[in-house]
Amino acid sequence: MKKLILTDQSNFADIRRQGGLYVDKTKEIYDCISTGKYYFLSRPRRFGKSLLCSTLREMFLGNKDLFEGLWIYSSNWSWDRHPIIHLDMTLAAGNTSTAIIMTSALRIRLQEIAQAYDFQLKPHISLAQELWALITGLAAKFQQRVVVIIDEYDKPVLDLIDNPTERNEVQKVLHDFYAPLKALDENLRFVFLTGVYKFSKTSIFSGLNNLTDLTFASQAGTLVGYTQEELEANFSDEIDTLASKEKITRFAMLKKLREQYNGYHFGVDNSTGKLSPSTYNPFALNHTFAANQMIEQWFASGSPSFLIKKIKTGDFESIDPQGLEIPFNDLQNSCDPDRITATSLLYYAGYATMREFDPHTRLVRLGFPNLEVSQATSKELLGLFSQHGTSTTYKLAIKIADCFRQHRLDDLKDLFNQALAQLTYQIIISQEKYFQTVILLVLQMGKLRANAEIPTNDGSMDIVVEIGNEIFIVELKFNKPAANGLLQIKNKDYAKKFKSQGLKLTAVGLSVAIGKDIAANKCIFDVVSEEL
Repeated sequence: MKKLILTDQSNFADIRRQGGLYVDKTKEIYDCISTGKYYFLSRPRRFGKSLLCSTLREMFLGNKDLFEGLWIYSSNWSWDRHPIIHLDMTLAAGNTSTAIIMTSALRIRLQEIAQAYDFQLKPHISLAQELWALITGLAAKFQQRVVVIIDEYDKPVLDLIDNPTERNEVQKVLHDFYAPLKALDENLRFVFLTGVYKFSKTSIFSGLNNLTDLTFASQAGTLVGYTQEELEANFSDEIDTLASKEKITRFAMLKKLREQYNGYHFGVDNSTGKLSPSTYNPFALNHTFAANQMIEQWFASGSPSFLIKKIKTGDFESIDPQGLEIPFNDLQNSCDPDRITATSLLYYAGYATMREFDPHTRLVRLGFPNLEVSQATSKELLGLFSQHGTSTTYKLAIKIADCFRQHRLDDLKDLFNQALAQLTYQIIISQEKYFQTVILLVLQMGKLRANAEIPTNDGSMDIVVEIGNEIFIVELKFNKPAANGLLQIKNKDYAKKFKSQGLKLTAVGLSVAIGKDIAANKCIFDVVSEEL
C-alpha cells in the first residue's frame, strides 16, 4: 500500500496510524541520545524538529507497536514507559503577548499535563515552582523518572525580538522556568530541547552546563532533513511521476531536485573539517511531491522578517552569505538577542549553510544552500534596495540572466545600469563589496546559479555563474576600467580551476564608477568579455 505524504503533519503517532510516509530516522535518534540525558538541537523552522520531538515522546512512552518496521523496533531500546512533559513553546506567546500572558499559557499547559496523568497540581507562586512540583510529583506517583521535551524553546523570545522591553521580561520568566531542569537531575530520565537560535539569558546554556548540544555534531547532521539516499529510497514513485510530468528523465529530475532543495550541511568534524552529508529541506520536498510540481513552499511559509529588520539597521556586509567567512566559535556560541548579527541570523534561520570548515583556522565558509533559498532571498533583499518595489528589478534580472544564457554580454552594460537606477540613494555605498552583493543578488533573482568569492590558488574569483556546461568568471572593479577585470582573470589563471572539466569558459570584466553626486545615482556600470 502506498504511503501518504502528510505535508503538515508533525505528530508521529498520527502519521503511523494514518499510513503516512515516515522517513526512518530512528537509528540516527538512537545513536544521538542513547548514552546521555540532556540534549539541545538547533535547526531552521519547518525542518522536522516537531516531528522529532513527537517521535521521542512515543519512544519514551514505550509505544513499541508504532515503530514496527523501523530500525529501532528490533534494537535494544528498553521501551520503558515514562511520564512525559511535552511543551510546545509556539503556543506560549505571540508578537503581541506579554510575560504575564506567556506565564498564564504555560500554567494552563502544565495543568493539562497534570490532569492527563490524574495528578493534582496545586497553584504555586512561580512557573518554576509549578514545573518543579509537576516533575517531582509525577516521578513519585509512577516511580519512574520523567522525560521533558520542549519544542521551539526560543519562540517566545523570537516573537518579541523587536520589542526589547517586553522581550527582556519574557526572558526573565523563561530563565527561572528552565532552571529546575538541572536541579532535579535525579528525577529526570531525559531532557530534549529544540529551537532555531541559541539565545543566552534563558538559563538553557548558562544554567544547564551539562547540556549536550547536537547542533553541529557530526552524528546529528542528518537527524532531520532528507539525505540523497533517503530521497531516492522513500520517494521513488513521486520522482518518476514528477519527471514524467515535466517530460525529463529520472536522472535530470534528480539533478533538478538536488539543485532546488538540497544543500544543507549541519554537522562538522572539528578535527578533520569534514561536513556531514548534504540534506534536503523536508518541508519543501513533501509539498513538492504532494502537489506534483516544483514549488517554493518553504520560503513562502515565512519570510525572514527579523533578518530584514536587522539589515535595515545598516548591517550590509553580511547580507550576502556567499563566500562569507565567520569564526566557528562565533557561530557556535549562544548570544544575546540584542547582539545577534545578520550573519548568525542567516545561518540559523536556514538562509545560509556551511560550505567549508578549516580545522586549522576554525573559519566556517557559508553559502546559500540551494536555488529555492538563493532566488527567494535575493528577491526579498533586493526589495530593500529598490525605490519602486521588486517587480521592475525582477524583470531586469530576468533580462540580465537571458544575456548570459544567450551570450549577449554586450547588452549587460545597459541592463546593469537600469538595475542600478532602481536603487535608493541612501544605501549606495562606495565599496566594491556592496556592488558585488547587489550584482550577485540580481543574478540569483534571475534564477542563475551564481556564487561569490570562489577560492583559487591565487586569490578568489568575485563571481562565478554556472549555466549547464558553461562557466562565466566575473571580476568586478571599483572606479577602475572593466578591462582590468579581464586582465586579472587571465593573469591569475582563474580558468585553471575549470579547464579539466571540459567546460566552456568566458571571462567577464565588470566595473562600476561612482560620481560625486551619489544622491542622483551617478553610478555607471561597464562590461567587457572574452572567451577563454
